[in-house]
Amino acid sequence: MRKQKLKWLIPCAAALFTIGASMTSFAAQGWAEENNTWVYRDSNGDLATESWRKSGDNWFYLNEDGELATSSLIESDDNYYYVNSSGAMVTNEWREVPSDQDEEDEPDTYWYYFGSNGKAFKAPTSGRTSFKSIKIANGEFHNYAFDTEGRMLFGWVNEESARQTGDDAWKDGIYYLGDSSDGAQSNGWRSIEVEDSENEKDNFNGAYWFYFGTNGKKVKDTTKTINGLKYRFNENGAAESEWYDIASASTSSSANQYYNLPEQCWLAKGWFKTVPGEDVDQEAYEDGTEYWFYASSNGQLTTSQIKSINGLSYGFNEKGEMLKGLYKLTFESGKTIATYDEIETESDFPAADDAAEVYYFGTSPKEGAMATGKTNIDIDGENYTYNFRKAGSNKGAGYNSITDDSIYVQGRLIKADKDEKYKVVEYNGKEYLVGTSGKLAKGKTNIQDGDGKYYKTNSDGTIKESGYEKIK
Repeated sequence: MRKQKLKWLIPCAAALFTIGASMTSFAAQGWAEENNTWVYRDSNGDLATESWRKSGDNWFYLNEDGELATSSLIESDDNYYYVNSSGAMVTNEWREVPSDQDEEDEPDTYWYYFGSNGKAFKAPTSGRTSFKSIKIANGEFHNYAFDTEGRMLFGWVNEESARQTGDDAWKDGIYYLGDSSDGAQSNGWRSIEVEDSENEKDNFNGAYWFYFGTNGKKVKDTTKTINGLKYRFNENGAAESEWYDIASASTSSSANQYYNLPEQCWLAKGWFKTVPGEDVDQEAYEDGTEYWFYASSNGQLTTSQIKSINGLSYGFNEKGEMLKGLYKLTFESGKTIATYDEIETESDFPAADDAAEVYYFGTSPKEGAMATGKTNIDIDGENYTYNFRKAGSNKGAGYNSITDDSIYVQGRLIKADKDEKYKVVEYNGKEYLVGTSGKLAKGKTNIQDGDGKYYKTNSDGTIKESGYEKIK
């Protein structure tokens, strides 16, 4: 909120007349100029002291010495007034008055507002913080609060019309009323500098975002939807940013939610990429490794499943991190991913009877999208051909069968090297002969491999005879 500098809003301090002009002739009773000051004598000729006297349309105050008070804050009958340089009581005006306090966190001056009766607005007798709507120079109305002595409150304020000061003011305060020259009630969003030695986040810049309701109170210890976006506020009212763990000791890490960076703070929905929180993935947190996450409209992370998003499927581990690469997956309860192991070297290849199924989350058409159909994959510098199911309940799983006249073991095409020409493959208790393309050598006689060995095969590609002599 742009600060409204009160000192620019007050009308001219000078009265519309001078006391000299309005008190030109008085009898013995009344006003008189004595010793270069104005006094007021009653019918007995005694000086009026600590009281108000009127002249024309204005009221004037005589101090304890009976002299006209000027440019002063006046306490009278438990109320506060202000008289200008001519001594006239001011009404409907802001006035900046030097502070008579010499304490830490006290400003040099305080602002007061004097109403139509000249009395300074102040806290009600109940002591509860209340607000007065006051029109400023641009025609707008703003709400201001005052203490029991009529001083405008500013900064963090509690519910008993008292300022909260010190490092914990932002924790204890309920209202925020700007600085000592502002004082207007905060409503809506406001970024406020705080002292918080417990915050060790790299992106903490010494300020938190707070949200103040229409009554001026900060929102705290709750979630709130504002302009269609959801936010979470901690017990001190600061908007949460980054990772927030709503999980108890008995719940899973899926209870983690992500709120965007401090300048945004809203609950993440849909795709977002960030470094996992320490409670989400400590290793990635320490290494600064970023992952993609996907959250539903209520902020719940997608975890331990393969999920279809905008026509493409993606895999997520129990932490909510999107999987990327070639993985061996096992499932429980149908669709829940129980284990996930990345295949990074040849030694990681699963056997045909392995309980895991192989899935590939590649880069096309988008990063992390699950592959279907035939795909070439580089593993530890070697290129392999895989074939993944295009439909069905296990869509995306690698074929583990003889499909299209080729043998696939957990999705990987089995084929002969270029130098081998043909390769003998034992599959389901039978021996098959496959070529460099991976196709079964069906119904062949006297075809040779790279070592010069001859083979004769059946119509299904199984080996009928073999030897280093031609087969008759």
